[in-house]
Amino acid sequence: MIDVIYYILLAMVGIYATWIFLSKVIKNVFDFKICAICATVVSTWGVLLTLKLAGYAVNQIIIAVLMGESVAGFMYLLERRAESTKNKKLLLMKPLVILFGTLVVYLILSGAYK
Repeated sequence: MIDVIYYILLAMVGIYATWIFLSKVIKNVFDFKICAICATVVSTWGVLLTLKLAGYAVNQIIIAVLMGESVAGFMYLLERRAESTKNKKLLLMKPLVILFGTLVVYLILSGAYK
């Protein structure tokens, strides 16, 4: 089982390289910035979750870890937005993002979404 994590991490290196390229293209064409690391994490857990839902044996731990990284990343994005716009009220949403994000990840992975 531990060998699988190495394949996933290796795949993430390739996905990251792809997103670095795509983010530059998207920036040039659409003038929209994409975080290659964030896109890599979301792409990875999205594919793994899809495989799990399709009936493949995918360890939920790695999906949960990656989804947790996305929740934390969203919380930090919100924090940066609050600082750049000087909107202190946005900072009050940080605990809600963590709580709601954790709940959503739990509900998805526990099968409560069915």
